[in-house]
Amino acid sequence: MQRERIEFELNARRVYTAVKRVFYGRTRFSSVECDDEHFTIEGRRGWLISPLSEHVKMRVVATGTSSCQVIIESSSRSPLNLFNLGANSRNVTQLGEFIRNEVYRVSNTDVDIHLKPNDIKFKGG
Repeated sequence: MQRERIEFELNARRVYTAVKRVFYGRTRFSSVECDDEHFTIEGRRGWLISPLSEHVKMRVVATGTSSCQVIIESSSRSPLNLFNLGANSRNVTQLGEFIRNEVYRVSNTDVDIHLKPNDIKFKGG
């Protein structure tokens, strides 16, 4: 089993939403299950008998009011794990990079969208 922890200075709900976007939009996982109450996402990739098949679980854990951790765990689903040779480790690292990029992209676009009350113009009477 491979594991990685990623720290963020952002709200846990915002990070969880970004992690869900990564899982649904940028990866090829099947049977994705999200638990919005406990901030966990699980998915699997590959055929069961394939030595490269894996089960990935991600948890977003709040460490403060505006900070959290994402914990990524990857384990092989196949009894043929002898041939894996570090594939899970590379996948966890790559998934961590996707998550970092997506979280910072989402947090930066939210900052750019804010308008001041004087910037809003109404048409008509």
